[in-house]
Amino acid sequence: MKRDYYEILGVDRNITPEELKKAFKRLAIKYHPDKNPDNKEAEEKFKEAAEAYEVLSDPSKRATYDQFGHQGVSSNFGQSGYRDVNINDIFNNIFGDEIFGDIFGDIFGGGRTRRPPRGRHIQMSLDLSLNDAVFGKTVEIKLPNNSKKVSVNIPPGVDTGNKIRLSGEGEPSQYGGENGDLYIVVNVLKHPFLEREGNHLYCEVPIRIDQAILGAEIEVPTLTKNVLLKIPSETQTGKVFKLKDKGAGSIHGRASGDLYVRIVIETPQRISNSQKKAIEEAFKGMEKNFSESAEFSNNLKNK
Repeated sequence: MKRDYYEILGVDRNITPEELKKAFKRLAIKYHPDKNPDNKEAEEKFKEAAEAYEVLSDPSKRATYDQFGHQGVSSNFGQSGYRDVNINDIFNNIFGDEIFGDIFGDIFGGGRTRRPPRGRHIQMSLDLSLNDAVFGKTVEIKLPNNSKKVSVNIPPGVDTGNKIRLSGEGEPSQYGGENGDLYIVVNVLKHPFLEREGNHLYCEVPIRIDQAILGAEIEVPTLTKNVLLKIPSETQTGKVFKLKDKGAGSIHGRASGDLYVRIVIETPQRISNSQKKAIEEAFKGMEKNFSESAEFSNNLKNK
């Protein structure tokens, strides 16, 4: 399993770009093959550090990695890593002369040819249902720059604003360099019953006043199916019930959250005169049973 990029470079997650550059320089000097001839372990550590720096030094790639971890920059999303790449290609592809012109020129000598600049990165929006965002899905999209169709793996747990990177699917370079990248910005569509907040889901369910008074068993929606929820007698409006593990997962792999069901009590409409009289009789002498309204009236009188 791959090590965390921040751990590889020995830095914390809030490190500045300048400090990140310095941290990588130290490791690159230490493990460069020219300083460690015939040392495969040093070469692998150099490539590991180079891969970590390539991701974390790019603001867009770093944001994707912080959101998705290695999955966000894995081969499924276009990042192949540096295990089988020549050391000189790593220099040319990532660093050019900007970082190592002063240091490595003195240590190792020789000049390097800078690769032509890449094409521009582009961005597109992708609408997903709440179910697809929570459970993940493979979707086919049409690229905005050339109408080519490609399959994209949507990992489970994405949310609005998350970005998925397709390497090399951006604009072509005008100077013969590599293509830019395509960033797919997730937009989760509104669900007819459920609202998402982090790992948890929320739902507001209306029940009849007689169900609130006498108790009932009602159906409530989840992401997979409707389930039964027992409403005890004398339930008050605003009462919240928790359905454990019926919420949403997370892109970071954390366990599913919970579903919170808020009860709203509905009073009947278009009541006939005879029904009104029956209700009046039923509630006669029950004023003391309405504790909240009685307390409110007393406080109002004594203010």
